[in-house]
Amino acid sequence: MADFGKTDKVGVKGILITRRDGAARGPYDVVLGTWEEADAILRLWAKSAAGNGCFETCDFRIVFEDANSYSGTYYLKQQDAFQRNLLSIHIRKVCEETKIAWEAEAFLRKYAIPAAA
Repeated sequence: MADFGKTDKVGVKGILITRRDGAARGPYDVVLGTWEEADAILRLWAKSAAGNGCFETCDFRIVFEDANSYSGTYYLKQQDAFQRNLLSIHIRKVCEETKIAWEAEAFLRKYAIPAAA
């Protein structure tokens, strides 16, 4: 019997998201265990983000099960409250835009970063 949920990619051990600015009093950190939890937090925070076309800064660090990590900044907008896969789509977009500068394709082949549904 085939195991369709099985992947040979390295999974996530933890995700740290730090809200740096915005309507909420910050900065503060949230430690999460899954992509779905990260998505839920970003969507929740987006509801209180500035609605005037501006963005608010959220730093993130993803630690994978092999102890490697990936860090960056996500620019949270109010319309993000209605989107899905916010962090994983952001990472894939950064990989696409910067693939010449580093081994982005190898990174995406090795690590379990969800694609857009």
